[in-house]
Amino acid sequence: MTQRSKSDDDGSLRYVTLGFARGDETRDRTTNLSKPCPTTKTDCKVKINAIMVGDILRITTVQNSHNNRLSPRKTRFFRCNRAIADSVKRQLDINDKAGISMTKSFNALAVKAGGFENLKFIEKDTQNYIDKARHLRLSKRGADALRGYFERTQYKNDGFYLLIDLDDNCGALDPHM
Repeated sequence: MTQRSKSDDDGSLRYVTLGFARGDETRDRTTNLSKPCPTTKTDCKVKINAIMVGDILRITTVQNSHNNRLSPRKTRFFRCNRAIADSVKRQLDINDKAGISMTKSFNALAVKAGGFENLKFIEKDTQNYIDKARHLRLSKRGADALRGYFERTQYKNDGFYLLIDLDDNCGALDPHM
């Protein structure tokens, strides 16, 4: 992350310091002492200083002394290592169409894999996939999906009334709600 930078009046960069995102010292920002927030800061001193010389950004200092270790078990959380298999995508689609919540679907996948640590993705990845799939399903047949939604709402709620006139090709002529 950019820790420090300085620009000229015209907006051009003069110098920049890049450092480890969790490298600052920990600061207690908790106002409620009964709910302390865990910190992820490690006071790691890794950083790179660079200065602009003409049109070239010249590196002046490199400090590569980490004070933290990366656990090999945590590499699965890196975005480059996360992927949802096609078979898992199909299962997520089936569960979503059946009305099964995302959390239950994700937990079922974890049980099938033998634990969360054996999954090659996180729950947010599955949520993002389903959001995208829903968007694509809706855009392909948006009018039908919207009509189906209103029909389900009318079925579930006695106070909701829906009336749609269709033409010969099943296109809506005049929706009344």
